[in-house]
Amino acid sequence: MKLCLKPTIIPFKLEGQVVLRFNGQYAKIPDPHGAIWDFTAKLDGNTPLEELIVNVAAHHPAVNEEDIRSVAQDLINYRLVEVPDAFKTTSLSAHDRIRFSRNIDFFGSMAAVEENKFAYQEKLRAAKVCVLGCGGLGTHILFDLVALGIHHLTILDFDNIELSNLNRQILYKEADIGALKVETAKRRLLEFNSHLDITAHAARIESAQDIARVVRGHDIVICVADKPANYMADWLNEACVQMRVPFVTGGLDVRRSIFYSVVPGISGCGACWLSSARHKSSLVNSISTMAKQHNITYEHAAPAFVTLVAVTAGMIVSESVKIITGCQPPQLNNKLKEFTFDDLGVSVAEVWQKKPDCAVCSHLSSSQQPQMQTEAI
Repeated sequence: MKLCLKPTIIPFKLEGQVVLRFNGQYAKIPDPHGAIWDFTAKLDGNTPLEELIVNVAAHHPAVNEEDIRSVAQDLINYRLVEVPDAFKTTSLSAHDRIRFSRNIDFFGSMAAVEENKFAYQEKLRAAKVCVLGCGGLGTHILFDLVALGIHHLTILDFDNIELSNLNRQILYKEADIGALKVETAKRRLLEFNSHLDITAHAARIESAQDIARVVRGHDIVICVADKPANYMADWLNEACVQMRVPFVTGGLDVRRSIFYSVVPGISGCGACWLSSARHKSSLVNSISTMAKQHNITYEHAAPAFVTLVAVTAGMIVSESVKIITGCQPPQLNNKLKEFTFDDLGVSVAEVWQKKPDCAVCSHLSSSQQPQMQTEAI
């Protein structure tokens, strides 16, 4: 096996030790005789690992092979080395390997030796992603998804572009005022990457059935549609659980934003959360019930500040990447996280569990979890 240090690792030779810097951390390896520095310097993927160990040990009589072999195993265990790219297979085109090279090395930074870092980018390209809402959050999310390498997109929105949108809705410009958001977003995304496959729906969501019809056949749904405010979360949850499609969602609340995810059959759903929140607080129970019964929401357009939008979009897209690629476990299942402008803090605002008697998701078992329609690593 030929191995090299990952390109995200920076080695330093200090007095009596070798230090490897990665991801804001330092790995310190004792090296009183210089053998480890010699070993790491030659760890370039050109020589089989065992041959390299033997050669280095031969040049440093004070160090035995087992000491170097132990260091090599630590480098493997802590995911600091990889198989050279020349020995990896990928379906990505030469164009995509260059365009998404920074993504690929990002995934490579967390991949084990036996994993192919190109496969994560292949999963992004193959994934079918549905985004509901092309407003402030939606435009940031869509731009991020396309920059990441998502190729198959379905987008939905019913609204037209207004002057007041331009403080945060980054896919639109002054000349677009009056045009449909969804059509303009599609055109702007295709200008950024002409190879995209985008289906655009200029439609208003009025029921869970409307959502189910749109999200069927997708690998993940990102919902940042906010109208109607008191029903959208319930409709989304019902439709995605019914279709067994994971979803990530979130929104803004003046100087605060919130976000969470649901993987049907694995995590609790939105109804599990609401039931838990109502059980914990009589005030939440009263307010949430009254808001739905009387359709109470902001009388005027709610504040929307671009920095809150950008951070929230980044959180939602990051969670979506975890779900699509499996590079890391989802971090927003069974929890509502929040970002607050006042202290720039990200914290857990609510936690819940999958309820065995949930009216929406209790019929799903872990064996019925969604099956990604993408290639396995």
